[in-house]
Amino acid sequence: MKKTLVAIAVSSAALTSVSAFAAEDTVNFDVYGNIQLVYADSDANDSEITDNGSTFGFQGSTAINDDLTGFFKYELEADADEKTSDIAVNLDQAYVGLQGGFGKVQVGSFDSIYNNAIQDTYDQFEYFGVKNAELTDEGDTIAYFSPSMGGFEVQLSAQFKGKAESEVGNGTEDGTALTAVAKYSVDALTIAAGYDSLENNTARSNADSATYGVSATFQATPALSVGAKWEEEEDQNSIIGLATRFNYGSGDVYATYQNVDPDAAGSDDYNEYGVGATYNLASNMYVYAELGQNGANEDDVTAVGATYLF
Repeated sequence: MKKTLVAIAVSSAALTSVSAFAAEDTVNFDVYGNIQLVYADSDANDSEITDNGSTFGFQGSTAINDDLTGFFKYELEADADEKTSDIAVNLDQAYVGLQGGFGKVQVGSFDSIYNNAIQDTYDQFEYFGVKNAELTDEGDTIAYFSPSMGGFEVQLSAQFKGKAESEVGNGTEDGTALTAVAKYSVDALTIAAGYDSLENNTARSNADSATYGVSATFQATPALSVGAKWEEEEDQNSIIGLATRFNYGSGDVYATYQNVDPDAAGSDDYNEYGVGATYNLASNMYVYAELGQNGANEDDVTAVGATYLF
């Protein structure tokens, strides 16, 4: 009930804000969110009902002129799996930016451009997860996204950390970390290459050790996609992955396989795999089931969950 009342209150506030700009048809403002709960069982964590990333947020845009739009997003995470007087609310994304014929620029905290281009197709699960190459932490970042130029796109980002933001034990130091992505799409094929300098990670920057990777995704049919990737964490891991996803009309069936080869002396390579399926109960609600094995310890994981979008 409290969740419902909060949603109504926030929506009312949003309508008030929009009405204040009623004279300007160029202003858009939305309140959104989701509740995600999952029953999961794994060798590492036994069985539990837990939150799977419930969020609520605000987003909007303003047309500045015929070729320039300002936009923002502010999204928070809050657990929904147990009643407590001390709910931890954490920032998920928060950024502001400008978009026009030149492309898009945004600054704040948001998903890594490398992650979006190289990793998302393979770490495609609702709950289960596979190994990803290490990347620069989110936050304090400015990014540029070029428009498509004959199917070619460039994305660049830089994270700026000052000495005042350095924290003991988290591997972050002052400095600038750079990330770059190049993408090319032709017909049903998309190829991407990415690089992350990890310059703010003390251990990796001292060893001059970056992350880079390539991926290729082919849309075989409107419903079926397949992909392959290769990632290299210098002096850490090499990762080769395969993925596929099929929309059967009422949801998706998907699978990922990866081979992870650690660079540490005496470490053996290991395989990871996962399969899952979603079923849409409505346009804003779906359920899913997943199973797989991940990590060097071959942790078996199963999960059944539900997501409601509002």
